[in-house]
Amino acid sequence: MFKSRLRSRPRIEIIPMIDVIFFLLVFFMLFTTFKTTPHGLDIRLPQAITATQQQEDQIVNIYINDEGDIFFDEAEVTLGELRGALAMERDQNPNLVSLIQADQQTPYSYVVGVMDLLRELDLYRISFAAEPPSGD
Repeated sequence: MFKSRLRSRPRIEIIPMIDVIFFLLVFFMLFTTFKTTPHGLDIRLPQAITATQQQEDQIVNIYINDEGDIFFDEAEVTLGELRGALAMERDQNPNLVSLIQADQQTPYSYVVGVMDLLRELDLYRISFAAEPPSGD
């Protein structure tokens, strides 16, 4: 009989929007707190006042973590595998600089073992990575 002239107005549901915003907030809070390290290795370099930046074009990076594990080209290697990889690099570039990035807690014998291997391969241009003091 009587038709209502009032139309139902569309409603904006805010609760699903709050859920999405909360999810995004938690997502960004979690993922911004993760520590990122180069090559995924957690190596804390020792500090040195005279630390300087090296040219990247002729450097081969060798990482040694605090447990003595050796990494080359983002993969864990043994000394034998490292010997073969460095020999190939040396044949391609005779002016190669070997940059040893050892954790500050790495036992000295592991660093000496890598240095000895480099000298066996006639790679005498060796650098050690260090960070400048943080100024605390």
